[in-house]
Amino acid sequence: MQRQVRQGQTSTRRKGKRRDPRVKYLGFTAMQWPFIATLVGNWLFSAAVFAAGKTFWDWTPEAWGIADRLALVIKDAVVAILPGVVGICIVAAQRLDPSMFVGSTPKPNSPVEINTKFILNTFEQFTAYFIANAGLAMYCPIEEARTLPILTGLFVVGRILFWVGYHKNPYLRAFGFGVTFYPTVIAYVWLILIMVFDIRVPL
Repeated sequence: MQRQVRQGQTSTRRKGKRRDPRVKYLGFTAMQWPFIATLVGNWLFSAAVFAAGKTFWDWTPEAWGIADRLALVIKDAVVAILPGVVGICIVAAQRLDPSMFVGSTPKPNSPVEINTKFILNTFEQFTAYFIANAGLAMYCPIEEARTLPILTGLFVVGRILFWVGYHKNPYLRAFGFGVTFYPTVIAYVWLILIMVFDIRVPL
């Protein structure tokens, strides 16, 4: 039997206004605002962690010669690359599970594919971080040496947030990416200012 449709029957479903993605608010579209919010969140979180480290952790090395600077850079690098090493170990174990693969290719959005992308991104980020950290070690005075371990801690936190967020939802990885990447960008800006323009900004 066909259902009889009543004339003039109104739907009980609430009709909400849909935002036109082309409409701009303060110069940004509705699709751009989540990115802007994530970007601001990255900066605020990174600045808060950095400021807390500078305020509550009072540490200076006993000496600050070339060997001491190099040793600190290497120690920081060992800590910073740990998430990537752990990721490699996990992927090595996951490769023993054939259900995650189609032939020799990981299934799209499977844990092994996400972890593989995490490893690749971590080593890419680590390269930029390591060079920036080495540059900071060359130019910062001994009283600002604790900047290097603080940025290393921020790098590791960012990698963990990126990893966890990626497994929850690919869009959630953006926050961890920013926490890893933007402090490194600031380090490069600081280095360019001092190397090219001879402008020293306190760290």
